[in-house]
This record gives sequence, C-alpha cells and structure tokens, in this order.
Amino acid sequence: MHIHGGPFKIIETDGNPVPAVAQIEKDTINVAPGERYDVIWTAREQGKWLLHCHIAHHATNDNVEVEGGGGLTMIINVT
Repeated sequence: MHIHGGPFKIIETDGNPVPAVAQIEKDTINVAPGERYDVIWTAREQGKWLLHCHIAHHATNDNVEVEGGGGLTMIINVT
C-alpha cells in the first residue's frame, strides 16, 4: 500500500505494538494476505490524497482500466 501526502508511522503489526524506537516512517508497505498494520498518518497539507496498492492488477480491475478507476484505491480528503 502506498500513500501520497506524507509518510505514515507503523505503530502495530498484527495487533502487536511496535516499540517507539523501532517505529519507522514509510510511504509504501507490502501487506501480505492476513497481515495487518496500524499506522498514524498526518498529511503535509490540506487536499485530496490517494491511498492505493502498488501492485498493478490490484490498483486496476485485473489490469483493465475502467472509467472512474477501481481496485484497491481510496481518496482521503484532508480539510
């Protein structure tokens, strides 16, 4: 998963807290089936920011572009 607008900090993995000294900031993370990451994200500025998968057939509809998009994408509106 990849987010635009600033990095996120990973605070838990699979329900287990990440010690503060080990919490890193990233803008992309691979999430395997069954994995869960809890993150804190603060946008660098107001606007619409995209959160999406970087695996092509996940971000599209099996690599087929359709009007309006599709797949694993979300827009976050920061006001």
